[in-house]
Amino acid sequence: MILAIHEAEATTLPESDEPVILVIDDDHLTCSALFATLSMEGFAVVTASSADEGMSLLASARPALVILDTQIGDSDGFTLFHLINAAAPWVPVIMATAEGDDMQAALALEAGAADHVTKPARPRELTARIRAVLRRMERQSHPAPTPATAPTGAYELGPITIDTALREATLGGGVMDLSRKEFDLLTLLVSEGGRVVTRRQCMDRIWRDHKKGDSRTLDTHMKRLRKKIEVDPAEPVHLLTVRGVGYRFRP
Repeated sequence: MILAIHEAEATTLPESDEPVILVIDDDHLTCSALFATLSMEGFAVVTASSADEGMSLLASARPALVILDTQIGDSDGFTLFHLINAAAPWVPVIMATAEGDDMQAALALEAGAADHVTKPARPRELTARIRAVLRRMERQSHPAPTPATAPTGAYELGPITIDTALREATLGGGVMDLSRKEFDLLTLLVSEGGRVVTRRQCMDRIWRDHKKGDSRTLDTHMKRLRKKIEVDPAEPVHLLTVRGVGYRFRP
């Protein structure tokens, strides 16, 4: 089991108040690079080179976040992702995909990954994505007492401004007439700052008591939002569909 890059640390879990990041990748050079990069950024890092090691460390190291290679050698990365999600659904997973492999990236988001990065990961981008995911998880762990979505605060993206405390959204300065779910859906998309939000994430965070097949209501609410935001709802420029994955808001 690889708990760190250095042999002297191989049986020691990091003792730190900093977030623990678990890296699961069978490429030792990648593990070494991520260990060095994330350690310099103030994270406590543990690494595993197989699915069994990864699951063992998931239980013992109690990571705040997992970075998982989709092509880990002894196990399909997506199979391992589902095992992690079943054992610790509160732990976000960033999946690492091959550069230029858009299908793997889309599948990672559709599966429910918190985010994805391409290999080799650029240090500044990776640490920024990690911190963004951890901030989202922190917001979700402290939900507002009102019947709102996970994101809370004030947001501005393109022509849209949202104040969750007032539950008010404006378009070009004018207050929009939105239903509760329409407001929640728009807030979720805008709060992600242009990143893709999967259909599953929309359903889990807005329609928490949904049943299989109920995702049609998501399509209905999206159509209503487009009629209220887009100049031509049939050719949207802000509320974009990412085919086979979900939606994103383009400023």
